[in-house]
Amino acid sequence: MSTTVGGMLILVGETMFLFSMLNFVLVTRIQYYNPGDAYMRQLFPNYLLFLGALAAAALLAMIFVYIFILPSKMVFSQQQAVKDERSPTHNLLMEVHRELQELRGEVDGLRQAIDKV
Repeated sequence: MSTTVGGMLILVGETMFLFSMLNFVLVTRIQYYNPGDAYMRQLFPNYLLFLGALAAAALLAMIFVYIFILPSKMVFSQQQAVKDERSPTHNLLMEVHRELQELRGEVDGLRQAIDKV
């Protein structure tokens, strides 16, 4: 199966935030200069001040997501990956762990046999 479609999907997904930022700036200009609603111009006398306040709000949102949301998503995805033996990597790791426990038991048995001699 070709990886072109998957690669394009990842590329579009990774670059879409750039278009979202451009769209956000354009929408803020419409909101700020809306002739029917002068509230934003009264609250923020300069457009750059308005944009800075929105950037500060976005920064606070990013900090909140980084501190609370991302760890929760990571834990959830890791739990889902090992649930019902869905992850081949986790299954191999558990198999190696069992084999290691068996080898440790055999080594302990050999140590006891050597100590008796």
